[in-house]
Amino acid sequence: MNFVFSLWLILIAGMINGSFALPTKYTRHWNFENIWLQYAIWAFILLPWIAAFFLAPQIFKIYEATPLSTLLIMMAGGFLFGVGQVGFAFAINMIGIGLAFVICLGLGTGLGFLLPLVIQHPQEIRTPFGLLTIFGTTLAILGLIVSTYAGQLRDKKHKQSDNYKASHIKRFYLLGVLLAVVAGLFSAGQNFAFSLTANMQAIALGMGASYLGAATIMWPGFLVFTFIPYALYMLSLHRKNNSFELYHQAGIKNYYLYAFIMGLFWYGSLIFYSKASQLIGRVGPVVGWPLFMVLIILASNFWGWRHREWAHCGKKAKYAIWTGLVLLILSVLVLGYSSSLQSG
Repeated sequence: MNFVFSLWLILIAGMINGSFALPTKYTRHWNFENIWLQYAIWAFILLPWIAAFFLAPQIFKIYEATPLSTLLIMMAGGFLFGVGQVGFAFAINMIGIGLAFVICLGLGTGLGFLLPLVIQHPQEIRTPFGLLTIFGTTLAILGLIVSTYAGQLRDKKHKQSDNYKASHIKRFYLLGVLLAVVAGLFSAGQNFAFSLTANMQAIALGMGASYLGAATIMWPGFLVFTFIPYALYMLSLHRKNNSFELYHQAGIKNYYLYAFIMGLFWYGSLIFYSKASQLIGRVGPVVGWPLFMVLIILASNFWGWRHREWAHCGKKAKYAIWTGLVLLILSVLVLGYSSSLQSG
C-alpha cells in the first residue's frame, strides 16, 4: 500500500516540477534575471524554511546533532546545484523548455544512478543490477545525443523560415546545450547528496520531528547554499542591465504571483518526492529518482509542444526528438527494473 501511495506522490511531483517554468512565458516585461531571482527567493529560501518550521520546528537542533561530514556534503551539494540552476535558467531561454529539460534530466537520471553505484556500491557493478544500471545509463546518454541533434535540426529549419523571430536567431544553441549539460550533472549530484545525507532523517525522527519533516530535513540547508551562487549572479545581471527598474513598471503585479507559483511547484515537487522516497525505504532514492525524472521529462515536453517550440521544425527534427524521448523513457524503465534486483 505504501509503495502504491509513493507512486502517486512521485506522479504529482513529476507533473508539477515539469510545469514549474511555464510562468516564464507570461513575464515578457521582465528580464529573465527578474523572474528567476524572484522564483529563487521563494523556492530556495522562503518556502523551504516556512515548511520546516511547521514540519520540524527543531530543525536547528537537528542540524547541530548532525555529523560535520554530512553537513559538508549538504553544503557542497547545494552550492554546486546552485551553479547548475543558473545554467539551467539560461538553457531554457536559449533552447526552450522541452529540450532543456530533456538534456538536463537525461543526464541527471543516468548519473543519479551511476554515482551511487560506482561510489557507494562498487561491488555490485558486475551483478545483474549493476550491468542493467550501466545499460540504462547508456540509453540515457544516447537519448541525450539524439535530442541534442533534434534541437540542431529545429534551429536550422527555423532560421530558414521567414517567420522565425529575430530573438530566436540570437540564441546561442551550443552554449544552451552546454549549460543544460552542466545543470544535468549537478542535478544528479542533488539526488546523490540526498542519498548521502539520509542519516539526517533518523536524527530528525529521534528528536521528535514528523515523518514528513524528517523526509525533507536536508533541503532547507541545502537550498540556502544553492541560493548563494544563484542570487549573486542574478543580482550582478540586475546591476548590469538596470533590471531593478523593471520592478516599478505598471501592470506587473501578477508577475510576483507567477514567481511564487514557480517556487511552490518546484519546492512542492521536492516535498512529494522526499516523502515518496521515505515510504519506499532504503533504496528510495534509487527507485524513486528515475520515475521522478521521466515524469518531469514528459510534463515539460507537453508544455514545450503546447507552446509550439517544435512547430514548423520539419519531420526529421520531430522524428529525432521523439526518438530521443523514447530512448530516455526506455532508460528509466531499465533503471527502474534494475533497482528492483538490488538485494535489501
